[in-house]
Amino acid sequence: MNQKIWILFKNDLANSIPFHQLFRSAKQGNGVKITFAALLLMGIFLLIYNTLTAKTLVSLGQTALIPAYMLSVSSIMMIFLSLLRANGTIFGSSDFEQLSTYPVSEKEIFISKLLHLYFFHLLVSLLFTIPVLLVWAPDDAASPLLILLFFITALIIPVIPICIGVIFGSLVYHLAAYFRQMKLIAVSFSLILLGMFSYFIITQSNQTSDMQNIGAFLYRQMTNIYLPSVLLQFDSTDHIFHILAFIFISCLLLILLILTGSKYYRKLNLRLLALKSNNNVKQKAIKQRSIFFALWKQEINTLFSSYNYLLNSILGTVLLIFLSMALLLFGVEKLTALIPMSVSSGTITNIFPTFSAALLLISNPATAALSMEGNKIWILKTLPIEQRRVIHAKLACTFSLHLSGFWISIIAFIIRLSPNMEQLIWAILIPLSYSAFITTFGLMLNFFNPNFSWKNDMYIVKQSPPVLISAFTGMAIVIVPLALILFQVLPLYIIYLALSILLISLAVIFYRRTCTIKLI
Repeated sequence: MNQKIWILFKNDLANSIPFHQLFRSAKQGNGVKITFAALLLMGIFLLIYNTLTAKTLVSLGQTALIPAYMLSVSSIMMIFLSLLRANGTIFGSSDFEQLSTYPVSEKEIFISKLLHLYFFHLLVSLLFTIPVLLVWAPDDAASPLLILLFFITALIIPVIPICIGVIFGSLVYHLAAYFRQMKLIAVSFSLILLGMFSYFIITQSNQTSDMQNIGAFLYRQMTNIYLPSVLLQFDSTDHIFHILAFIFISCLLLILLILTGSKYYRKLNLRLLALKSNNNVKQKAIKQRSIFFALWKQEINTLFSSYNYLLNSILGTVLLIFLSMALLLFGVEKLTALIPMSVSSGTITNIFPTFSAALLLISNPATAALSMEGNKIWILKTLPIEQRRVIHAKLACTFSLHLSGFWISIIAFIIRLSPNMEQLIWAILIPLSYSAFITTFGLMLNFFNPNFSWKNDMYIVKQSPPVLISAFTGMAIVIVPLALILFQVLPLYIIYLALSILLISLAVIFYRRTCTIKLI
């Protein structure tokens, strides 16, 4: 490998996840340790789940299908990750200006960015590859040649998802560059792509299965969702040509992507940089009589100034609005038809508050609100205002996002599900309690562990300790009450009443604790 590419890749990886701070005992190293611990825990859970899935296929007599199934599922997951990570990593990256001054070519920079994506996708792929080697490889039908080809394919499997993510990411930014609000348009296009891809997977997965021939059903489902899986056949040595064809096609696509992408890499990034500079010049001073509104508007401007920050922050709210509008337009019956299990309208009414709250938990810009100040934190420190006002503005930014989706969901809930007064109270109180809890908790975590020296905001909004801790906590406080409701362990009103009291009390505690952290 070219030494320049290797150096660029290592620097990019260190900026994304600071490995050098992992063994430090200082406070700065604690955040990295938390990040690694959270990612490791997530990886262990996924590894265990995939191993159990592989053993389930063995019990169904479909051992030969395990490699193709795992590779296909990992590819679908990597496509989602590519659509989320390609923009901000390759195009619209915050380090483009700095890299442009180095004595390196556009091709070397582009390849180093692809290696960055490949590294993270390969880690995801390993979580699916290891269960295959543990469950399928020891089988007598798996010849050494097939195992070798599987190992090579597992190394190649991230290529096609990366190509898809880079191609669509470049198209998104190319189209968004024609609009003044480039970041908002780019995020909108990305959400549309994610929505279309999700809808395609749901419709293709929602098919009636024939338990008499489960192998044929799973194979048909895989090929319908992910067409390249047609070539991933590891049941016998007769299909070696198909596997070699997949490897050849993947390598060919990678070569074409490098040749084409490196040609337009600088041109597209310069266009995005020029548009960004032009928008910065045209920015007007924030004129508000109230200090709170001025700070709140500045938070909104910060939110809309970053593609990664905006996409990560509004994903859950947009999904809640989309599902609420779908509920209004199509009704409960047509939506539940997409779910591969029978769900009564009464069950939907009972879990609707928790479901709405779960989507709001995904949208939490407060977890990165302070760190996003970056090297401009000195402005807040020198302003003659109380820290409490800054906290209020950062909390209000997240509350504004939550409320925009919350009220639409309430309207859809009332019109389509016709709740009684008690159900309506819970539908209002529970999401608001979750919103107050996760917002104050996320901001407190960010005040405890701020990071102002970042070079790429992707680490701050996707992989920083406050974001990961908040995400794991959010999953826990949704799964536990949801399980209690579905298994009817306690009456519904007791669960929701105790949950709302607990969350609101914790939100008050977190808010007061945040105000005591002297940072500004």
